[in-house]
Parts: sequence; C-alpha cells; structure tokens
Amino acid sequence: MVSLSFPGSRCSLRVHSVKSAYSLLRGLSLAAAAGCFSATTAEAGLAGRQRVATGLSAPMFATFAPGDSTRLFIAERGGPTNSASASAAIKILDLTTGVLQSTPYLTITGINNNGEGGLLGLAFHPDFQSNSKFYAYVTANDSVANTPFSSYIREYTAPSPTSNTANATFTPVLELTQPQDNHNGGFIGFSPNDGYLYIMLGDGGSGNDQGTGHTEPGGNAQDITSNFLGKALRIDVDRDDFPATNRNYGIPFDTAESPGNPFAPATPGATNPTGDDEIWAYGLRNPFRAGFDRATGDLWIGDVGQSAREEIDFQPGSSQGGENYGWRLREGFIATPGVGGEKPADAVDPVYDYVRSGGNVNFQGSTVFGGVPYRGPDPELQGFYFFGDTASNRLWMLKPATQTTPQVVEYITPLLPTDVGSPSQPVAITEDAHGNLYITYLSGSVYRIVTDALTPGDFNADAQVDSADLAVWNTGFGLATGAQPSDGDADGDGDVDGADYLAWQQNFGWSALNVGEAAAAAVPEPTGLATLALGAAALLGRRKRA
Repeated sequence: MVSLSFPGSRCSLRVHSVKSAYSLLRGLSLAAAAGCFSATTAEAGLAGRQRVATGLSAPMFATFAPGDSTRLFIAERGGPTNSASASAAIKILDLTTGVLQSTPYLTITGINNNGEGGLLGLAFHPDFQSNSKFYAYVTANDSVANTPFSSYIREYTAPSPTSNTANATFTPVLELTQPQDNHNGGFIGFSPNDGYLYIMLGDGGSGNDQGTGHTEPGGNAQDITSNFLGKALRIDVDRDDFPATNRNYGIPFDTAESPGNPFAPATPGATNPTGDDEIWAYGLRNPFRAGFDRATGDLWIGDVGQSAREEIDFQPGSSQGGENYGWRLREGFIATPGVGGEKPADAVDPVYDYVRSGGNVNFQGSTVFGGVPYRGPDPELQGFYFFGDTASNRLWMLKPATQTTPQVVEYITPLLPTDVGSPSQPVAITEDAHGNLYITYLSGSVYRIVTDALTPGDFNADAQVDSADLAVWNTGFGLATGAQPSDGDADGDGDVDGADYLAWQQNFGWSALNVGEAAAAAVPEPTGLATLALGAAALLGRRKRA
C-alpha cells in the first residue's frame, strides 16, 4: 500500500502500489493534487462541534441504550487519578433538554485507575428494553501478587429500561490479570450482526510486548493459547458455559445465523488445542477504541502504535474471525522497529496508518482512537468513518474505496469549529440512537458533530423517512412562514404544504441502515384536513394551468 498526502492539503489517499500511485497522479493536475479533490472533499455536511456536556470528570466514552433516543450515557474514568481506590461514574445527558443529570446513573467504587486503568468501556445489551442489562469494563485490585490490577467485565442491571439510576450490584462476567498498568484496550460492544459481546484487550503493557508477563517467542499478541492479551474476544453473555465460576458467559459455536469463534471446537464440550475458545482476532497492541458499523456489522479498530505508526484495522461484517493483525512483528504497514520482521503469512494489513513524526503535520499523532462510520440523518456522510488522535488533538474522516475511487482520508478538524470552548484529549467518537456522532474529550466535555443536511422528508431527524415523519408534516401543515424541517418543511421554503408532502412521499422508506437501498413499503396517506387541502391544491393547480 502507498499513502499519498500533499503539503498544505487536508487529504491523504491510499492506493495499492507505486504503479497505482503514479497512474493516479499522472491523471491529476498539480492544483487538483494540492487540493486533494477539493471540489468533492470540502464536506458540506460538516458544520461544526456543539458542546452538549461539560464539567465532567475525565469522561472516557459516551453511548446510548438500544430503544432509547432521549438519553446519552457518559462513562467517567474515575477519581481521584492514580488511585487504587477510585470511584467512577456513569452520567446521563438528557438529549431532549440538554441537561446533564446531577445524580449518576451508576457509581462504581473500588476502581484502580493507575496508569491507563479506570472505567474504560460501556455497552448496553441489545435487548435492554426487555432485560435492562448493561456491561462495564473496569480495572480494579486483585489478589494476585506483583500485578497492578486486573481487568473485569461486569454485568449490571437497572430497575427498568427507563430508570435514571441503576443497581450497584453486579454479576462478574470475565476477569483477566494485567502484568502492567498500560495497554489495557478498553472497548466493549455488541455486534449488530450476531448480538455477541466483543472485548478489546491490549498486549499487557511494557514496550514491544516484552518483559514480565509477556510470552516468548512472539509476545502475548501472537500467543493464542491460554492468553487473552492482545486479542479481540467474542462471548455470549446470554449463556453460562462455566457454572460455579466467575466466568459467566458462553462460547459462540457455529449456528445457521453466524459462525462460531475461530478457535472454538465445532461442538460444545470438545477440546481444541489450537487456541482459546474466546478469541475472535489477535495480533493487537492496544485496541483502546473500536466501533461497529450499525448498517453492515463491519468492525473498525484503532490500535495504538509503539514508536512509529498508528493504525486503523478493519474486519468486514461477513468475517469468520481469526484475523491476525500482525503485532508485534508489524506496526502499521511496516516491520516494528527493533523487534519486527516480515509480515506473518496470515497477517492482515491495516486499512490506514499514519506516522508519529516526520510526515504531513495534518496526518500524524501518537495515540490513535477508533470511532464509528456515520449512519445518522445526513445523507451526504453515509458510511464515512470518523476517528482521531488523543495526543495531537486531530480528527479525521476516512472515505472507503469504491470500484471507481481510491480510499481518501480527510483532516476534518478545521471543518469542525466549536461553538464554545477549546477541548483537548479526544478519546472516543461514538453515536446516539439516531446515528449522530459525539466526541468525548478527557479534558471534561462531550461535543456533538453538527451536520447541515437531512434527507427531505426526515422531519424528526431520526435517519429514516417513515410514518412518524408524516405525523410531523400533518401537524405542521398550513404553516405559512418561518417553518423549519422539524415542522415538516422539506424543501426549505419556510412553509409546510403539499410540496413538502411530495418530497416526503418520494423518499419514504429511506433509512441510513439500508445502505442506499430504499425499503419497499406502501406509502401512507396524509390525514384529515391535510388530505382535503392537498386535493384542493391539486385542483387549483389544474385550473391555473388551464
């Protein structure tokens, strides 16, 4: 792979070979190269960053509960810092009022947040509306000598899916002793394809995956037997294959709907010596943040580098698992300086990497964090992947390659001015129930990425055009001046009339989850007075033309 970035440009392109790069550049004028396709990459959809929460204590992550479009749940790392007995909290942001609730949704005591520890991940069960379950990834003290702490996945519950406080008691799901206090990973999340919980774990810390607590040869990340470090795990939280232990989960086996874990035996109860049953992928250094494409199930992973490269890894939603992302032999697209070598035969290259120093200043940093592809209400940004770098405070957007265009990465920080404040240390890009994106800043705030377009007819901005939008139009029908899209104005002319209904009708069935394909459905009709008014308007139009 060859990366092309132009001085003064906001874009970087990835092509497959030097020959491809030459062919591409030969077809570009110097002005076009310097602008990096400026006519198509000056994203009209990106309008800025709006601060939605501030005064937080080291927020690490923000997410939503399935079926709940009114709240955003924000996980704070825990305080005081560098403490073996810290307290972490999950806070609720009311998206309907913009108010951050003063009473935490949950307070978790006994957190060890030394080094890179703390409350690191949060995920709500896909069936949260019926079981009120959610999961947290924390680091806390253990009883193992000469270790800083252990990583724990815990299951919590709320009294109901609408409760504003959760139960403090928990069920242990999985625990793992850490040899050092860094490279803990941190992301946990449920795949929209299979409903299993994915857990990202780093290589255990230290440097070059070496030293105390690191196996040889190859390091923890390449060791797939009795070693969860440097891995992506996949477990079934709705089963318990290990009764009478603290391992309260099941191993995914082959089903008609999805493949089993790659190193698990074909049938429950059998043994498979080639690898741990829980492992889904390996060869990761510190996958601090990852994210699923809610429309396709594709998994995007931000893996923090050692000293030379930061990388974004990709796993398609159709994957059977078992990918080896190459660490410690590989760092990005190169051999790891000092300990690297030729790429293992089964290793998967990242889809993108960037340098820590020495390159285009717009495309460098030292702590990548992965985000998610956009699947919100703005039709112009569908499928574009957002990620950033904590240390350099930079944000990027990756446009995946198509059959006719190369992959493009655009530096978007200048396209996202803030409405207030100067946030620093971004650590996550996540989404709400409607697919709007949020940036969590460790410095104490959460910002929403503001876009400026809606699919005509998506009056309630929920990333789909459906009967709920018709209800909005019916309510707003007849407004003559000052109407907004939220009133039912699809064409932006300030009123709500039959033309807006026709725009809604034309786009009925559109959804960000359809990945460009309209849903087949019967189009509902407007109700009551609006129906009569539409008929009168149509008749008047015919008379005028006559």
